[in-house]
Amino acid sequence: TERLRAQERQNLLLREMDHRVKNLFTLASGVVSLSARSATSAEQLAKDVRERLGALATAHALTLTKPAGAEVRSEQTTTLHTLIKTIISPYESGGNQDGARLTLAGPDVALARGVVTSFALLLHEFATNAAKYGALSTSDGQLSVLCSEHGEEYHLTWEERGGPRIAREVDGEGFGSLLARSAIQSQLGGSIAREWKPEGLTIHLTVPRDRLER
Repeated sequence: TERLRAQERQNLLLREMDHRVKNLFTLASGVVSLSARSATSAEQLAKDVRERLGALATAHALTLTKPAGAEVRSEQTTTLHTLIKTIISPYESGGNQDGARLTLAGPDVALARGVVTSFALLLHEFATNAAKYGALSTSDGQLSVLCSEHGEEYHLTWEERGGPRIAREVDGEGFGSLLARSAIQSQLGGSIAREWKPEGLTIHLTVPRDRLER
């Protein structure tokens, strides 16, 4: 009957809600644990966790955005380019004549909801480090993100220029490195490499395309 079907739909929604809430708690716990490894004070830990959870909230909002008149689906998606622009937008003031710091080029790709949070945290870490130590820490620094496809692989190159000159490779493994290893290698089956050039940091990401759209 209609009543039984409504009850089944309600039970399905409750199970889905329970699953998503548990995932959020797990994700938040991981953010706190990893942030604590690099924090030097309670104030810094609180600030880092707040910013990282804020980046996740922003990314989550993107997955709920839909065109006017479109039907609501259980799994909305966003694109990688949209996510990059959203994460970088707080740092866009300054830069070249038109005020843009970011140059984004290459083919875009739709991101399944399951990988949006991983990319959001990863890009947030890249942007935060660039704002502290790299190209986004100076008024004329520039960031270039080039996307490309090679067979079944999707490549992203993050290139910083115009920031403080890099004297040597950064030692140690902070939150960003731990996150990258977990997100790119374990969750997405891809790889990450960094080039510490004197003129700026370059990061190379390679991910199987089919893992982005699942």
